[in-house]
Amino acid sequence: MTKLVLKVKGMHCASCSILIDKLIGKQAGVQSIKTSYGAEKTAIEFDEVKIPLTKIDELINQLGYDLIRPDEQGSTAAEEEKKEAKQIEESRRRVKAAFLLAFPIILYYMLIHMFNVTHVHELFDFLNQRAPLLTGSGFFGYGSYATSYFFWIIAQPLKFLTGFLVDVSNPPFRIDLNYFYWALSTPIQFIIAWPFYRNSFTAIRVGSANMDVLVALGTSAAYFYSMIGFLFFNIDHPFWESSAALLFFILLGRYFEAVAKGRASQAIKELLKLEAKEAHIMRDGAEVTVPLDQLKKDDIIVVRPGEKIPVDGLIIEGKTHIDEKVVTGESMPVGKGVGEEVIGATINQEGLIKFKATKVGKETLLYQIIQMVEEAQASRAPIQNLVDKISEYFVPAVVVFAVIVFSTWYFFLIPDDLRSALTKMIAVLVISCPCAMGLATPTALIVGIGRAAKFGIILKGGEALEKAYRITAVALDKTGTLTIGKPVVTDFMALGGMDEREALLLSASVEQGSEHPLARAVIEKGKEKLGSLPEVKDFEAVSGYGVKGSVNGIEIGVGNSAFMEKLGISIEEWRHKFEELQGQAKTTVFAVKKDGDRWRAMALIAMADTLKPFAKEAIAELKKMKKEIIMITGDNPKTAHAIAREIGIDRVLAEVKPQEKADVIKKLQAEGKSVAMVGDGINDSPALAQADIGIAVGSGTDVAVQTGEIILVKDDLRDVVTSIQLSGKTIKKVWQNLFWAFFYNVLAIPVAAGFHLFFTTQILTSHIFGRPAEWTLGLQKLGGLGKALFNLSQSTLRPEIAGFAMAFSSVSVVTNSLLLRRYVPPMEKVIEAKS
Repeated sequence: MTKLVLKVKGMHCASCSILIDKLIGKQAGVQSIKTSYGAEKTAIEFDEVKIPLTKIDELINQLGYDLIRPDEQGSTAAEEEKKEAKQIEESRRRVKAAFLLAFPIILYYMLIHMFNVTHVHELFDFLNQRAPLLTGSGFFGYGSYATSYFFWIIAQPLKFLTGFLVDVSNPPFRIDLNYFYWALSTPIQFIIAWPFYRNSFTAIRVGSANMDVLVALGTSAAYFYSMIGFLFFNIDHPFWESSAALLFFILLGRYFEAVAKGRASQAIKELLKLEAKEAHIMRDGAEVTVPLDQLKKDDIIVVRPGEKIPVDGLIIEGKTHIDEKVVTGESMPVGKGVGEEVIGATINQEGLIKFKATKVGKETLLYQIIQMVEEAQASRAPIQNLVDKISEYFVPAVVVFAVIVFSTWYFFLIPDDLRSALTKMIAVLVISCPCAMGLATPTALIVGIGRAAKFGIILKGGEALEKAYRITAVALDKTGTLTIGKPVVTDFMALGGMDEREALLLSASVEQGSEHPLARAVIEKGKEKLGSLPEVKDFEAVSGYGVKGSVNGIEIGVGNSAFMEKLGISIEEWRHKFEELQGQAKTTVFAVKKDGDRWRAMALIAMADTLKPFAKEAIAELKKMKKEIIMITGDNPKTAHAIAREIGIDRVLAEVKPQEKADVIKKLQAEGKSVAMVGDGINDSPALAQADIGIAVGSGTDVAVQTGEIILVKDDLRDVVTSIQLSGKTIKKVWQNLFWAFFYNVLAIPVAAGFHLFFTTQILTSHIFGRPAEWTLGLQKLGGLGKALFNLSQSTLRPEIAGFAMAFSSVSVVTNSLLLRRYVPPMEKVIEAKS
């Protein structure tokens, strides 16, 4: 099976994504397909033997959409941006052309209707009009005068120019101005807005319907009613302005929507821009500069201060501090030396380093993150399935409802008034477009997932984002999650008057013969404090006790209390300290040296698997959020409870074998808890999979092998808090968007249908709406606002205003989602303040 996440261009609403899923999903060889309208991506899993990608591309193209195959994708962020800019520019050109043609019609009819100016039907009557006189007062009086004066000013130069051709005062023929309006509206209807018709035909051909169907039906009804009525039935007022204005507002809305959606997916573009353009590599003993795409695994790369690290690798020479914030979100530069990993796209801050490339091209951490973010943004949250289901049936339902509205008005309420019934039907068709509904969830998810990536948190899909804020309990693995995962020396106390540095030198040196993790901890402590260590000779590992050897000619031993007893050393003098350290869950040993024929103690050494930085702060924040914290460990209860007390965890499940962790999660879920499991992503895979949400603690370049639905790239437990906070904020945005989208449709559709008139007017006869209802008259007493509300209550929604409202609702939903880009979770604010 082949699994790809591909760009799809040309989608206009949620119904478009449903249409693609419907057609491609039923093809033989397609395992699954999920298309996101907001992300403009499709995640498809298919058998290339049964159905090649070219066939899928062909089918999607037949629907009127453009699938961007891997071989067609831009290789750089600049190329991707260039493609997107070209598409936005095309959208802008359509808007400009529609505006230039529609503006004269919209302006004329808008002013006529707003200020109740006499409608002039004939060209020469318009040219011969006299200069107006001010006859009224107030807003409408002055507005009427200004409008008439504006028309008179326009008429004067036209009258002068036309006078060269004909006698304007006594014209030999007459021209109806509607011919001009018809000529202006026709290119808008059939050339600029042709994609609406094309997409409608393809949708209907496969047995579906999308927003384009509503737009094509509504504007065509207005256009053809106007044309036929004007040519054959001499109607007084054709609908030219309605169809032209409708299409202009919808095209304008789509342009703003495209720009806003581009900003919503900015996270991916920013990640693509991070990579270096070239690298300095060693070839045949000389340094050469090559483009990034020519790098190979095991190349030796040189990076100077201030330069970007081109790919992932291991340092073989040099020491430096690296700014990893752009990739991992780590706020402070990280010290790196020989043998340590470096990450591509991060910035070398000081010394010159050489490193061996271990991952290049699509294998690097940066591209793993980009791939996971793209997949996540193309995914759906569970709530989106419900919205998509509603959208799928919404368009056909609206068409049926629009027919009912037309029939109700034309046959029952105001018989034979075709214009009134048609106006309401068109308004219903246009205002019902489910764009806002379709954008509500995906745009919020795109911005939320992109924002999380900025903090070094990878959310593997909308489902993870939707579930994270709902968890009631957080279960954490101890080793490797709460603790570093390897023992370190926590206490070193010189005994018997011994110099501390000399005691550490001898103790660490003798341990060099052992491979035991505890021995490595002592060696690292010695090297950290003293640098190089002398060689150990005559090394002997005493099974069950400790080690012995000779350092600088002195016989040295390190071991447990039983070893001390065997060597004839009494520890009573230090027993209190020894037991105190053991009570803190620390492994405690003695270091001794042979003085003549007797052994004497020279140091007490305590080791423990220490807590990760900021683990305490993370636990404290989770408890503030009312989450139950549970530690799961294979340690004995005494050690486990000692660590739990130190970190502030109240519930401990000790002596749990790795294979039993998933069962422990099941039991917690059986208690009615929604559980998040936090683990290292490899050893804890079964538990991460069993939990309601798995949070894998990453570490540098190991992100690709992590399981779990949330990955913390920089191995900081505070990001568990951030991911929950960001999840809650994003889902809040989703619900805000859905509320406004549904509220808009629930409120706007009845108004467009004119049903509000049943409540705001009195019905004089069975067919005629007459005086305002009594309660509406009281609105006029509220001043200017009251009068405006009263006028609204007595009027119906014009189709062009419905088109503007529909476009505005979509743009407002996207804009609300974009506000998430400015959101900083409270935990991140704390981190920034401390750093």
